[in-house]
Amino acid sequence: MVPSRRLLVVEDEPLVAALLQEALSGAGFTVAAANSAAEAKKVAKDFDPDIAVVDINLGSGANGIDLAFVLHATYPGIALVILTKHPDLRTAGFSKKDLPPGCGFLRKDLIRDSKHIVSAIEEVIAKPSNVRQDSDPQRPLAKLTSAQIEVLRMLSQGHTNAAIAAKRGTSIRATEQLINLVYLGLGIPVDGDINPRVEATRMFINATGMPDRQ
Repeated sequence: MVPSRRLLVVEDEPLVAALLQEALSGAGFTVAAANSAAEAKKVAKDFDPDIAVVDINLGSGANGIDLAFVLHATYPGIALVILTKHPDLRTAGFSKKDLPPGCGFLRKDLIRDSKHIVSAIEEVIAKPSNVRQDSDPQRPLAKLTSAQIEVLRMLSQGHTNAAIAAKRGTSIRATEQLINLVYLGLGIPVDGDINPRVEATRMFINATGMPDRQ
């Protein structure tokens, strides 16, 4: 008999976690779950996972990226999958170099049903580099540069232009120019009937959810 593969789900949304557990258990995995990075480390110690599916945003404490590096170092050969609402790492405040090598990336908005998540995880196990939905050129906000994404995140957190400039170590004028490039990249007219700052914020939150204020 082929031993069951042990899969750890780390997700702080109870409904999503329950759906993942049900789908993956039905596909033959032995599944354990945790709702935070701290709990995941405790569960993993006894569970010894072969695969981990990890959300980026895990509430207070360490995030899913931090946890992925811990799991990668502690369990050699583990298959890691980031499953997130973010279209790419930039919108969460990270870059591609912030992921452990061989880590897959799945977007929650592209998961159509339980069979899809199972097949995607199987593909990550077989060849992680094939499953990087954060590289899709059609993903939301894909046309923006990393600097523009950073500024847009700060706009969505409610920061003023002066605060954004201070946080980035640039002038207010340079910040204003970058914000105008954000509007241009998103196709938002600056002289229309809709406030461009509000519209840009709305588009970011629609693509990623409400960002934590930092």
